[in-house]
Amino acid sequence: MQLSRVTQFCERASGNINGRPVAIIDTPGLVKMNQMEKSVIREILKSVSLYKPGPHVFLHVSPVGNLTDEDKNMHKLIENMFGKDVWKYTIVLFTHGDRLEEKTPNDVIASSDKDLRDFIHKCSGGFVFFNNKNMGNIEQVTKLLEKIETLMAINGRSCYTTSFFPTSERKVREKQERILLQRKRQIAQKEKELEQSYEGEELERMKHELKRVEEEDARKLAEGSQRRRSLSVNRITTHHL
Repeated sequence: MQLSRVTQFCERASGNINGRPVAIIDTPGLVKMNQMEKSVIREILKSVSLYKPGPHVFLHVSPVGNLTDEDKNMHKLIENMFGKDVWKYTIVLFTHGDRLEEKTPNDVIASSDKDLRDFIHKCSGGFVFFNNKNMGNIEQVTKLLEKIETLMAINGRSCYTTSFFPTSERKVREKQERILLQRKRQIAQKEKELEQSYEGEELERMKHELKRVEEEDARKLAEGSQRRRSLSVNRITTHHL
């Protein structure tokens, strides 16, 4: 058990499970997170662009238990970040399923409070339990993949894309992409300089870090531009009033 955030940056890994190709993108957690922690929010939003055209499913990973006020605030934050359609692509994955003892997952959810049941109902993919003390059990992974396949079928095998973002976030993302496009040659030059000093895994790590820093900087510039634009519009509106 750890109370600190384990994942700092979005990380992507690919492989085959039961003969199926699977790509997983791990994101920083939102637990114990101050809503003003902009860097974490930016990093989580970036997860959507790490797999084109976008992820098929979001896994909302949470320990077994009724919703706290912090959980509810986190759900609001997720909606503000990704838009309400994010729940159409979400499966709730409960950890610590070993605590169920003789109860079935359905019995546990049925006896939970209304807030938790309402949240699960909002997530189109339903829920699944993972036993933390039996991580070698491939059966629970198979059940999760079946859940994912079902949700993908419900959504017509579509992906969650940046078009689902709230308007303000879409504008920031578009501005960020324009900034990165303008810097394309500069970034390529920095990569060449790295190639002269590093090689192998160290080179790939340095290139990955360069990309992360450039995206972070472009994001900050885009946010600043959008903020100034918003203030300008507000001033004009006030003047007319």
